[in-house]
Amino acid sequence: MDISGYVINLMSAAVAVGYMDQGFERKYSGYRRRALFTAACMVYFVTVTFLNWLVPFESVLGFCYGIVLIIYAFLALQGSPQDFLVAGLLWVLIALISTYGVYGIMGIFTERDLDVMLSAEGEMLLYASMAALAVKYSLGKVVSVFFRKQDNLRKEDNWIVAVSFLLLALLAMGLFSLEAGLMGPIGRYWLTVGILADEAGIIAALAGVYHRLGRYQREKLEEQHRQEREKEQRENMLDLYRVGREINHWRHDILASLGVLYRMQKNGKYSEVESYLEKMYGNLRNYPELPQPTGNEGLDAALVKAVPRCRESGIHLSYVVLGKPKGIDCVELGILLDNLLSNGIEACLVSGALKEIDLVLQSHDSGLEIMQENGIGESVLKNNPGLKSSKEEGERHGYGMESIYNTVEKYDGEYEYWEEEQRFCQRIFLNYREEK
Repeated sequence: MDISGYVINLMSAAVAVGYMDQGFERKYSGYRRRALFTAACMVYFVTVTFLNWLVPFESVLGFCYGIVLIIYAFLALQGSPQDFLVAGLLWVLIALISTYGVYGIMGIFTERDLDVMLSAEGEMLLYASMAALAVKYSLGKVVSVFFRKQDNLRKEDNWIVAVSFLLLALLAMGLFSLEAGLMGPIGRYWLTVGILADEAGIIAALAGVYHRLGRYQREKLEEQHRQEREKEQRENMLDLYRVGREINHWRHDILASLGVLYRMQKNGKYSEVESYLEKMYGNLRNYPELPQPTGNEGLDAALVKAVPRCRESGIHLSYVVLGKPKGIDCVELGILLDNLLSNGIEACLVSGALKEIDLVLQSHDSGLEIMQENGIGESVLKNNPGLKSSKEEGERHGYGMESIYNTVEKYDGEYEYWEEEQRFCQRIFLNYREEK
């Protein structure tokens, strides 16, 4: 091996150790980190140089590269052993694919067999090694991003990934050995068995991945619903605090006014008492009142939350309740109406939207009919025809739609929506459940 070969091996060592460094947080800084990095590069350099001298194709000895990187990770980096194992095995696969992939492509263009390319020297070896080094560096950069951004994979998942990379590396080594003419009849038989076993393992892995993805999705949805419930509880507490504060202010003002009236009538200023009472009466008429009880706790809670918010936002909210819902769970009705009113308020806050919300609830013999109309600044049916429940869908008629659909489905109901003259109209009919 000439000097260029040693230089390439040294560069390969720096790229490999840098790949591990980029994928994990470092334990140390300063001279200690530089010393560990340099020591790992030297050990990797000695390993790759020795294996290149020993055999033209490392085969299973290529796992020595991964072992060096794993040991370095334990000494110098922060992370779980499973992550270190996966990263080390993945580097073996990257090195194998990069090096012998480049050799195979160059063999196609030069019409040379892989075994001839492996024993090439001079400029051919230099070009192939530099190209393989560039591919390894690029793939290592991409993979290191995964390890920095992964969402805390569980230990059993990391073990599955590690075993998968191990099997893929062994299979790739076997195929390259076969192509290079380094494998006898027994080896070919074992390679065939390995390919069949890999196919069976891939089928089992796909089934496991499908099952785990379903579980992860379910857990993610449950976490989202939990966060939404906590957010709703916080908002309700703030609403209750605001209402209580307004009541305290009103109580303070009334007590002060009664004190003034008492002193005035005690001093015989009856005409001034009359004038002051008229003034108080006018102030009380202008004072915003809480919604009147409707007979349904869920509806009352939704209105108590929506009325102050509409008042603060300059939105005119009118509501009419005809009859009493008798077959709808009050909590589910409260959540349904809270979602409808919240979406309506968000839509009214858009620039150019009519700041009006009209809500009508009418109880029929068979069920409850809910009608709501609210202003919109732009067409909902044009921009979001499916009313998708996601943040990317416009921040207005998206939140809570999944909850609305679920409630309608639970009561075998109907849900319709349309637009009329810059107003978004919704109609929901929920069938009453028979009381047992």
